[in-house]
Amino acid sequence: MYDHVQFHTDENYPAGLPPENAATHIGMYWAWAASQSLTNPVWQSAPETAADFAAMLEGGISGAEFLRRHMDGALTRDDFNDFGQRFTDFYYDDEEDGYGAFMEDYVRTMNTPALDSFYHVADNAENRAALEAVFQSAFEAWDASLRSKR
Repeated sequence: MYDHVQFHTDENYPAGLPPENAATHIGMYWAWAASQSLTNPVWQSAPETAADFAAMLEGGISGAEFLRRHMDGALTRDDFNDFGQRFTDFYYDDEEDGYGAFMEDYVRTMNTPALDSFYHVADNAENRAALEAVFQSAFEAWDASLRSKR
């Protein structure tokens, strides 16, 4: 498992903040991965998730909303196709907490130290756009490193 809302709400979660905010960072990554066709195709083809998956890709619902509605708040290896698993393994890799460069990029891009907490990032189009650019850059650098090894 890469991440789960409960990992965040069970420990030092800010009082008074809706538990939905614990899904923002996970959902931002999930929506970006979906836009890059890195997800398991079952999410876009299953009758119970297809409409919301399309809505997420079009910006009608957030990745966090999809995650809460259909994924029980969890992001796992099975949610990705093989290439998506390989990148997510790389991007989340960290010997201590398991969030790696993904978390570093998120914290830096959203400047979470300047907020009341890590969980106070707004789940909006402006933040999604900023993060998508960072995620895309990390993905392209990783993909280029694979090509250079061939």
